Amino acid sequence: MTMYVITHKHFYYQNLPNGYMPLLVGANKNANPDNFLTDNTGNNISAKNVSYCEETGLYWIIKNTNDKNIGISHYRRYFANFKNRKSMLLSILLKGKVKPISTEILDEILKNGYAWIVSQQEAGGPGTIWNQFALNHNIEDLKTTEKVISDLYPEYLSDFEQVIKNSETGSFYNMFYTSRQEAEAYSNWLFDILFEVEKQTNIADYDSYQKRLYGFLAERLMNVWLHHRKAKVKYLPVFDLSKMDREYAWKKIKGRMK
Repeated sequence: MTMYVITHKHFYYQNLPNGYMPLLVGANKNANPDNFLTDNTGNNISAKNVSYCEETGLYWIIKNTNDKNIGISHYRRYFANFKNRKSMLLSILLKGKVKPISTEILDEILKNGYAWIVSQQEAGGPGTIWNQFALNHNIEDLKTTEKVISDLYPEYLSDFEQVIKNSETGSFYNMFYTSRQEAEAYSNWLFDILFEVEKQTNIADYDSYQKRLYGFLAERLMNVWLHHRKAKVKYLPVFDLSKMDREYAWKKIKGRMK
């Protein structure tokens, strides 16, 4: 049972619980002064990290590890053991900090019948997920993704329609915790789609942010996968280490009160 902490650079976080393991992605080019696990050994797609983001880590985990349960978090984003984001913000306001949820608690959630643990659903902007993508990225790439799903996995097309074109919230960040069996099934489906979308898109002229296209698509596609599978999902709030002070928590709480 391992929660892999995806990073592209040095980081030090003294409160990482047992079972949390840093994994350096894009390791072909990123320095590794901390001797982290790297995504460029064995069967890997590390060279694609610029455009696949956390997903080169997921690919490496699936192909090169044998953990019974698998999770992904980030060097600065972690799941917290709270009912919702509001209760987490109140804890920050009162105590000044929260800690990543332990793998023992995550395993217990799975034992209690949940298939997946993902981030609490939120809006990524105004309108539907489709509209949000159009505001921030090239909508033609999402249209290509829809076509690829139609060709490869037509049984998922209605889920794509419901989740991407009709929903305003989703679980983002490419973060989860689940069983190896579920993670492998999801990974096979996801990379079938992403590799084909990559063949049909051209990101050569995109800036460094937009070049992260396939990572952005993966964030949305996980919601399509979960919707189709009708999986029992546990939603947990996510905290960002860069936004952990009382001032930030109070600002967010006040905003919700208006």
